[in-house]
Amino acid sequence: MLTAFLNVERCQPERCDRGICLARKHCPVKAIFQEGPRETPFLSGGMCNGCGKCVEACPMKAILMN
Repeated sequence: MLTAFLNVERCQPERCDRGICLARKHCPVKAIFQEGPRETPFLSGGMCNGCGKCVEACPMKAILMN
């Protein structure tokens, strides 16, 4: 099963809607967490269901499936 992976080097949360990660908003299982606006999010691979909605939503292309 595929799982999402966050490339923190590409992630720029300040470029998302008011600093809130767009991929986080689209994750149906809430596997992406963000402590606060403009903070780099982190992704729980164990919670990810492999749907890929976060990959499509990330404007920085910082999320990959592996």
